[in-house]
Amino acid sequence: MYVQQMMGPMVCDTPVPYYAMPVSCGLPNELGDVPAEEIMLPSMLIGGLKVFAIDASGDSMEGVGICDGDVLLIEKTRHYNNYDIVLAIVDGEQLLKTYYVDDAGRHWLVPANKKYEPMLLTESMTVNFLGRVKCNLRTPRDTRSNVRNSIMEYLQEKSPAVKPRRVPTREEVEAALRHVGPQIRAARHWLGPCRVLMDAGFVPAGRFDLFCELTGSVLPEHKHLPQEAELRRMVVECFSKPFGKWTDEKAPVHGTHYQKYHDAGERMLEKLP
Repeated sequence: MYVQQMMGPMVCDTPVPYYAMPVSCGLPNELGDVPAEEIMLPSMLIGGLKVFAIDASGDSMEGVGICDGDVLLIEKTRHYNNYDIVLAIVDGEQLLKTYYVDDAGRHWLVPANKKYEPMLLTESMTVNFLGRVKCNLRTPRDTRSNVRNSIMEYLQEKSPAVKPRRVPTREEVEAALRHVGPQIRAARHWLGPCRVLMDAGFVPAGRFDLFCELTGSVLPEHKHLPQEAELRRMVVECFSKPFGKWTDEKAPVHGTHYQKYHDAGERMLEKLP
């Protein structure tokens, strides 16, 4: 385990059940009687939660940094949120996927690898959630850092069945712009919210002029209103793609500069349906 590489020197003082088997083979209390081993982990990492460790198997979650053979710390819980990476048994098959509920209230298990399709959970299925990934013990990668981007790719491109069907209303968009406005400190940072509205179908693709007119009408007193030429200048590399595909390493700016663009887009998403 590379726990110290992840979090620095710590004392491994807490025993945790470890099932030395691939995820697809199931858990002892669910699909068999294989006893757990024990591994010692830092109490700070566990945080007083009920947890166990298990091996990951396959490549369906590579997009969020979980690879074949990684060891995952799973938190037992009864409550799950959108974009949680969950361990579930569906009709007897154990799966590690991202949990997502769409606008229509449908529940999905979504992979993070374009080779695989999302699974719609239906009433005819037997579904049991065993827990959600707290961290990846095998590598120092952040297993959750790219979850939202990965799932948004499926929502926008790969699986039309999952894609939200309703374009936001004018009132919803105006409320979202007012929500974003206080965060904007430079006109070019409006590119994030602009791309989000284009992805949602409210602003036609490439019509930065319409976005600028809209924002100006909603926030006429804003000190940093978007300018069409400035927005178009930044539409390079991943900034020319849907918001769900934006990543720091593929953007024209990086670090805190990138984060300002991305945070503005995320803030827009918070208020849209």
